[in-house]
Amino acid sequence: MCQVPGTGDWIFQQVVQFAGLDYGGSDSAISTGESTATTSISSSVFEFTYANGRRYHSDRFRTEYFMPNDENEQARLDLYHHIFLQLLSGKLCFAPLNKPQRVLDVGTGTGIWAIEFADDNPQAEVIGTDISPIQPSWVPPNCKFEVDDMEEPWTYDDDYFDYIHMRCLSGSFCDWESVLRNAYDATKPGGYLEFQDYGCELFTADGVPQTMPDPKRPFTCWLYHIVRAAEKIGRPLVIARSMKELMERAGFVDVIESTAIWPIGAWPKDKGLKEIGKWGALGITDSLYPFAVRLLTKGLGWSKDEVIKLCGEVENELPKSKYYFHGWFVYGRKPENSTEY
Repeated sequence: MCQVPGTGDWIFQQVVQFAGLDYGGSDSAISTGESTATTSISSSVFEFTYANGRRYHSDRFRTEYFMPNDENEQARLDLYHHIFLQLLSGKLCFAPLNKPQRVLDVGTGTGIWAIEFADDNPQAEVIGTDISPIQPSWVPPNCKFEVDDMEEPWTYDDDYFDYIHMRCLSGSFCDWESVLRNAYDATKPGGYLEFQDYGCELFTADGVPQTMPDPKRPFTCWLYHIVRAAEKIGRPLVIARSMKELMERAGFVDVIESTAIWPIGAWPKDKGLKEIGKWGALGITDSLYPFAVRLLTKGLGWSKDEVIKLCGEVENELPKSKYYFHGWFVYGRKPENSTEY
């Protein structure tokens, strides 16, 4: 592992990345002539915004991602990382990789996936991007982070990455087709793009989909309203079901789609599902307020008190209910040549 010495150095290096410059760790030589530009960038990228008692990304970006980036949110993201590992039986990815050399983690969050992938694949250069510079300063020498808005034009060369990873990005993008076209261009022929996410579609234990709000089931009301709010602001949450088609439309071939049961609560009899369900219940509880507060207040005009009331009702309901989501895993390959189209 390599240490990036000092918080100030870490912030400076992240700013340099955002400015479009590269650094190779603490030994990089950065011209002091760039200090004015870096100071200007720093003043916008690192001036987080605050609302509803939570901290959010800088308003320097056109992207209006609705989830916070504070310590509570970082803990939630790491919890979901653990759930995805359980769903994948301890694996970090679903795609059939063979010693990838260049890897991109889009929307890296806390960077936990990128760090673990870099540790497991020392031959690979791993880059994690996010609009919030919240990643740790201790990282493997083959891992680095960049502050970037992936809805903007990508700055990577065409045919650069062997593998691009996207996880928990439902609700992050307005134009998924554009993002996937950029991912296609940046992927090497023969390389893979992988999407991992929750489906944001709720089912009862007997497999009945819960598509409409039921006043007797507050969780169905919560999900219905946040999905509607996300659609209203143009950042859909229900995207996983369409990902295979979207990836094929972008040009990827041999697209494989798989789902896994994601229980909410320890109600399943199966030991493995019961364990996932315990973490799933905790994950949902930690997600109720941060998902709802900005979506419902900005998207549907709810008051903060109305959001708190609904979230409290869901918390009371969940221990007595039997719900599940699907975890979605979709990967596709960029054709080796034009004859594969």
